[in-house]
Amino acid sequence: MKAFIYTAIVLVLASCGSASQKDATSNPELNELINKREYTIESNFAMPLGTTAVNAVLNSGILGPGSTSNQISLIGNYNFLTIKGDSIKADLPYYGERRMGGGYNSSDTGITIEGLLRDYEVETKKGMYIIRFKAKDTQGNELYNIIVNMSPNMVTNLSVNSSQRTNIQYRGEVEAIIEENADL
Repeated sequence: MKAFIYTAIVLVLASCGSASQKDATSNPELNELINKREYTIESNFAMPLGTTAVNAVLNSGILGPGSTSNQISLIGNYNFLTIKGDSIKADLPYYGERRMGGGYNSSDTGITIEGLLRDYEVETKKGMYIIRFKAKDTQGNELYNIIVNMSPNMVTNLSVNSSQRTNIQYRGEVEAIIEENADL
């Protein structure tokens, strides 16, 4: 009887502690998106760097429901980052401090990119795809270092490091590019 109880306890403890973590390559749909280098990311949340000035502004009550200074809801707001071959197109809202540049009368206050990727690298680490690349903004004045972490369940964490702004992260989902039919 004691042997049965010990065996049951060992089995229960082993089943609790041995939950295997899925590897990034275990999702065939995600593998295809990465290999073809054709995907789009839509973010649900923006997470700006929490500087004193940003926290003071964002805690003033200007944010909508479900948002805090640490995590701003982007649900229902237009945003994307699309990779197609060696090209990138992105339009992401930006919350944070601009350190320099930007110009006067600029209507383009977010992160807008349309052009070629530089130094595109893909690796798998800790069960995730980690994609690193560089790109310039649409005016060619600002350089972005971008790191995308993709998990097997298609959830992404996008980190944007800029030459002129404080860092910001976005959390969302990756999906295949949906081509619009011009005949409709």
